[in-house]
Amino acid sequence: MAVITELIDAGLQMKRQGNLRGAIEHFRQLQATYPGNARIRFELAGAWRAFDVPEQALPLYRELLALPKSQGLPPKDMPRLYTHLGVTLLEMGEIDEARATIEAGLRLHPSYRPLRAWRILSLSRSGARDLALLDALELMLESLAPSRWDIFEGDIVAAVRQMRDELSADESLTPATREDASAPAAAAPDAPKTAADTSAISERETQPIEVADEADAPAEVDVAVTVVKPAAESRKRARRVSRKQTKEPAPQLGKRAVRIDIVDESTAGKAPRQSSDDDPPAQAASFKIPIDPD
Repeated sequence: MAVITELIDAGLQMKRQGNLRGAIEHFRQLQATYPGNARIRFELAGAWRAFDVPEQALPLYRELLALPKSQGLPPKDMPRLYTHLGVTLLEMGEIDEARATIEAGLRLHPSYRPLRAWRILSLSRSGARDLALLDALELMLESLAPSRWDIFEGDIVAAVRQMRDELSADESLTPATREDASAPAAAAPDAPKTAADTSAISERETQPIEVADEADAPAEVDVAVTVVKPAAESRKRARRVSRKQTKEPAPQLGKRAVRIDIVDESTAGKAPRQSSDDDPPAQAASFKIPIDPD
């Protein structure tokens, strides 16, 4: 056993001197010679981490954590294993798993300060900055001598407890309540539209409108156009005399006019009735339009 300890110390010495390649090769040879030694595997993973290759260290740490107590690291080294595994996961961007690993280690080793410090970092990276602040304040309060806080120590402790109680109350809300509280307020009806809204509306307006085949066809209306003779010359003279008396300007009418008759479906197929100017319109929607001479 003493020989294995000396060999491990030799590899750690190479690591401290910055010879990381040599340390990795040294521990790999030791692992091949003593495959069941958990400490060699742990130090090999640490050498890979120091060499900035956490992908090689992660499976080694996971294997160590899965080992039974009789084959794993001694109890005094288990807090270090949780810390190294959590830090490796953080380095690889696995924030949620890193936080879960660190908190699992703290449940077993609540007084291990490196784990508490990395929990603060994992909370901050996961977005729980208020909890990270509370952990940092509590760790700071425990790290400094009480005399350094003077009369304000009690106030700070009380403020931390109140803040933690408030956060605990927020976490007790149901998911639906939290979604309602965090949902943005609906825009007011008269709120000005943004450029994105205007672009979306323009895109919708330019899209083709589909018409279903089953849609009801609109009611058909027949329009009959009839060319009729202008009024008698005597009536024209009478109207000219009347306009002169009233000083009304005479309209510039041609010698012909177009009469338009709008006929509904009940009269469809019937030719419009020819009539003189004295007759009433052939239908209620008939009217005449003068045609200018060529």
